[in-house]
Amino acid sequence: MSKILRGCRAFWLSFDGENWTCLGKDTDDLSIDLNPDTEQTKNVQGETTFTHNGYSPSLSNDSYIARTEDSIYESLQHIVDTLATDDESTSATLLVAMLTDEVKNSAATTLSGTGFQVPVKVVVDNDGGSTSGYGIPFTIYEDGSRTQGTVSVTNKVPTFTAGTQSSGQTGD
Repeated sequence: MSKILRGCRAFWLSFDGENWTCLGKDTDDLSIDLNPDTEQTKNVQGETTFTHNGYSPSLSNDSYIARTEDSIYESLQHIVDTLATDDESTSATLLVAMLTDEVKNSAATTLSGTGFQVPVKVVVDNDGGSTSGYGIPFTIYEDGSRTQGTVSVTNKVPTFTAGTQSSGQTGD
């Protein structure tokens, strides 16, 4: 058995649902933190009870280096400049795919896979950074149900085809 290469799990972010930025260019670690809401209690009889109340997924992109060609740049800069917290400014869509090959190979061939799309809120953590480039680190918080489907990718540009709406994915 061979291991699945990290580049097969890809993340894209869009503020308009049409123009996507593939995340992770400047980082060697990018993961969705599931943030499970669990509790384990023991009663006076010595019995242990486990309760799982769901998840509150988030993704921290703490190494994002701004690029004017990224579709998310202007929206992130707007949040930074105006300290925006309103829904119109901070609402976006996250697309997550599990592909047949690493996303970098989508320049030579169309990749396919499964994945989901989910509405999110984007919170900018700070701006500035080191001399390696202007950074706008941000955190993405899921803000609704995940829609499962299929994904195809050509030249790092994804196309999502919805399958079914998942319920109960987040711990609302």
